[in-house]
Amino acid sequence: MEYRIRKILCPTDFSVFSKNALEHTVALAQQHDAELTLLHVDEFDISPLGFFHFDDEIVKRYRDLKVRFLKEQMELFAEENIPGNIQFETRISPGRAYKTIVEEAEANNFDLIVIARRGTTNLSDHLVGSTAERVVRLARRPVLSVRGNNLPSKEGMKYILCPTDFSPSANAALSYAVSMAEKYNSKLFIQHISEIAGEPDIEALERKAPKLSDISKKASEIDIEFIYDRDIEPNNSIIRFAEDRDIDLIVMSTHGQKGLRRVFIGNNAAEVVRKAECPVLTVTHPIHKVVFSKLATRGEEYTIES
Repeated sequence: MEYRIRKILCPTDFSVFSKNALEHTVALAQQHDAELTLLHVDEFDISPLGFFHFDDEIVKRYRDLKVRFLKEQMELFAEENIPGNIQFETRISPGRAYKTIVEEAEANNFDLIVIARRGTTNLSDHLVGSTAERVVRLARRPVLSVRGNNLPSKEGMKYILCPTDFSPSANAALSYAVSMAEKYNSKLFIQHISEIAGEPDIEALERKAPKLSDISKKASEIDIEFIYDRDIEPNNSIIRFAEDRDIDLIVMSTHGQKGLRRVFIGNNAAEVVRKAECPVLTVTHPIHKVVFSKLATRGEEYTIES
C-alpha cells in the first residue's frame, strides 16, 4: 500500500505552536504536491454567552465583529506562513474544536491531519492539549502531532521508527511507515518490545511479522532494521530509542493487541505522543468508524450579516 497524501488539514489557533505545525504541513504539501486546508474553529457558539443569548442583537453584533477579526487573522497567518506555490484554502467553522476537526477530516476525505500538541493554553512541554489529544484519540484519519518547538528538518526524514506488536492494528501503521520510508528514502527501524521477564523468542517473532514484500513491492530496496527490546513500559523504550537514534518520525498505531474500544487510545500511543520530541504519526485500523454521526456545528461555515 502506498500512502498518498493529496489533502492535508491543518487546524490552527494562531499560536506559535500551531505555526510550527503549519511549517510541517507546508513541507509535506510541497513534497507530496498536496492541497492544504487551514482550519480555525471558533467555539463562541458553544460558550455560555453564544449558546444562551444567541438571538440577542448585541451578541449578534459581537459575533460578526469576531468573525471579521478571525478572517483577517486567518488571511494574515496564511500570507505570512504559506508559500505561493502551494494550493490552499482557509476555513473558519463554529463548534467544538476537536469534534469539528474530526468531522471535517472525515467529511472531506483528508489524507492527513497535522496538529500541534499545544496551543494557546501554553501547557507544560510534557502535557498535550485537550484538543490535540482528542483528535488523536478519535480521528479515523492519520494524525501527525507536532511538538511545539519542533521544526521540519531541511535534510528530510533520515530515520523513521515504527513500534509494533504485530497485531492487525499495528500492521496497518507498519504499512504507512514502509510507504513513508520509501517516499523519503529513509532508514526504517521496526521495533518490537517484549515483556521484561525472559528472553524474546526472535524466531517466533520473525514468523509473526508480516511480509514486507506484501506491503510494498519495493520493500527490498528500503534500509530496514528490526529491533527487539524488553521493557515493562514499552513507551519508555520507544522514547529512549527515538532520542538515541535521532529519529525524525515515529509511526505507530493508536491500538495494539489489547484491542481497546475506539474511544480510548492505547496507553503506549498516548505516552509517546505526550513525550516524544519528534513528530508522531498515529494511525488507526481501517475497521474503526468515525465517532460522531452528525456535524457538531450550527452550520458548515459562517455568514456575516451586513
